[in-house]
Amino acid sequence: MTNHPDEAIPANEAALIERLVEQSLELLDKGTVPVFRGQHPKHHGCVRAEFQVDSGLDAGLRHGLFAKPGRFPAVIRFSNAAMNDDRKGDGHGMAIKLFDVPGDKLLGTGDTHDFVLLDHPVFFAGSVSGYVDLFDALINAKDSVLPKLAFFLPQFIAELGHVYFTYLRHHPDQLAIMKAMMAKHPETPLNQRFWSTTPYRLGPHVVRWSVQPHASLLKPLKPVDSPDKLRLALAQQLGEGEAAFDFMVQLRTDPATMPIEDPTREWTGASMRKLATLHIPKQKPDTPELMEFCEHLSFNIWRCLPEHEPLGGINRARRAIYEAVSRKRHELNKRPEHEPTAKEFLALHKA
Repeated sequence: MTNHPDEAIPANEAALIERLVEQSLELLDKGTVPVFRGQHPKHHGCVRAEFQVDSGLDAGLRHGLFAKPGRFPAVIRFSNAAMNDDRKGDGHGMAIKLFDVPGDKLLGTGDTHDFVLLDHPVFFAGSVSGYVDLFDALINAKDSVLPKLAFFLPQFIAELGHVYFTYLRHHPDQLAIMKAMMAKHPETPLNQRFWSTTPYRLGPHVVRWSVQPHASLLKPLKPVDSPDKLRLALAQQLGEGEAAFDFMVQLRTDPATMPIEDPTREWTGASMRKLATLHIPKQKPDTPELMEFCEHLSFNIWRCLPEHEPLGGINRARRAIYEAVSRKRHELNKRPEHEPTAKEFLALHKA
């Protein structure tokens, strides 16, 4: 597809993205077995769902996936952004893979279609160059002797302190976003709201996605003091009943206040409109077989129909980062990259 007229691509962007890929591979923790994702390494279950496109959409919204009413089987991976202990403040992710979606995709072949969302409305980097600078700070923190001297602190916290003193305190807007992201303490993934943070196409429109939970469906939660409390909450609530989310879209109405190239800015002044419902039936999402399946699953926002093309420099960078890290991680884990079918996934839920 051609670039959107409001996309501004710096002359050096290709070199910056190449550097981001190098940084992402350098930051990948290769000492674990298996080697985990570079971002959002810990997941809480492999959730079976159905994505149902609404039947009464306005004509202007009927593009791509949403061109006509339909149902698609789906898998959802809920995750932590960084922390291994669910009791600690952190950002959280919701990655959705739809199956049986016909049509050519912008990345790869097959019938899957991915969405990747965060429990915060904006992204932590406003440009590819800012992304590179932050990753340079993270690499310098890992290489510095200062975090190693802070033996009384967890390594991640010590490194984060180093990043603060060397980089983030000079970038207060970015620091504020990261602090807000790391301040989340959900009791269950099923009552969290998630956002795409970055823009996409909906046919001729520029949009951001969001999902809103149906909190009233959830069974009361028995709190558990455990580093795996989110997995346990997910298993408890889905073991007792169903859950659901509304899949929504926010159309860009003002290019000046709703930029494509700066995902650190929240879009205001335009309401969310519902496109579909994500139904989650009663199930057990954390069997050993499903946990392993989800561990080796990969998601990429560019695995999508052209009508939903990711827009902006951060999304252009994410394509290369996700591809490179997934390829390297699967290589290190001696697992071939494989895009599953609905039949493969659903068979694990029936086992």
